[in-house]
Amino acid sequence: MSDAPGPAFVETKEYRRFREFCDACRRDRYIGLCHGPPGVGKTLSARHYANWDIVSRYQRDTPSCGVTFEDVRGSRVVFYTPPVVVTSPGRLPNEIGALRGRLRDVLLDDIRREELPRLQAAHREVEALYEPYRRTGENCYPVPPEEVARRQDEWRRANEMMTERQRAQADPTALIVIDEADRLKMTGLEQMRDIYDQGGHRIDADRDAGAGASAVAVCAAVLADGFVHEFRPLGPAEVRVLLSGWRPPGISLPENLLADAEGVAALIRVTGGNFRLLDRLLSQVGRILAINGLEVMTREVVEAAREVLVIGAA
Repeated sequence: MSDAPGPAFVETKEYRRFREFCDACRRDRYIGLCHGPPGVGKTLSARHYANWDIVSRYQRDTPSCGVTFEDVRGSRVVFYTPPVVVTSPGRLPNEIGALRGRLRDVLLDDIRREELPRLQAAHREVEALYEPYRRTGENCYPVPPEEVARRQDEWRRANEMMTERQRAQADPTALIVIDEADRLKMTGLEQMRDIYDQGGHRIDADRDAGAGASAVAVCAAVLADGFVHEFRPLGPAEVRVLLSGWRPPGISLPENLLADAEGVAALIRVTGGNFRLLDRLLSQVGRILAINGLEVMTREVVEAAREVLVIGAA
């Protein structure tokens, strides 16, 4: 999945339930399993909860990355999608370790920013000692020997203070979210459990429910006694709330998308509250409206959009 910034995220009721589930995993140090049909928003919700679209783009002292330190300060959640095929046993723990290192780097950067003013001030005082030599070539100091020693000691202490604080800083990871957890084979599941056992990090596994409820129960049993959360499609009332303000990115739609009750009812019926399908269907609705010079999303427009997507009878 691309790490480019996406449209504004809408915190639906289902997302708030997911957030409470993740908070519980963090608070109670449990392994959790989130499941649900494809397209209901599990991955989007997990990335939003982890602030991952921002964290993954952050680069210190690189303004062109478009992310500031304040955007990532306090980040404590890792988001990881395992590959479809794992070619080596160490790949999963190594990749997750690198992502945890990214969070730790953010924290070390925070310490560096706190200590840098003192370090820079001490450095300037030491640099001033050598100004006469640079100006005249004479090997002498402009201050007494005890002042020279004081300035040099202060600079060393400032360096040691920052280094000690960074070395003492523990891994800040509070939760590891595994997207597409159904890709993990038994070895991968055991590796996730080993990460949990070694570090006490909470793990939230996200998977589609295409294999049925029995697969979810087995997966939960393999991971550990923990939390299981079902990510459900949006209800009709929530779809209407969503449509009152949200639009797919780059798609022109009527300002009052809810003007035609039959059209809205058809949209809800066809999509069944599936967010991914709602996004795609509205994209086609916008195209059909533009082609035909229409300004209202009617039932006929929705049906025409459904036929273009070939999603079956509603």
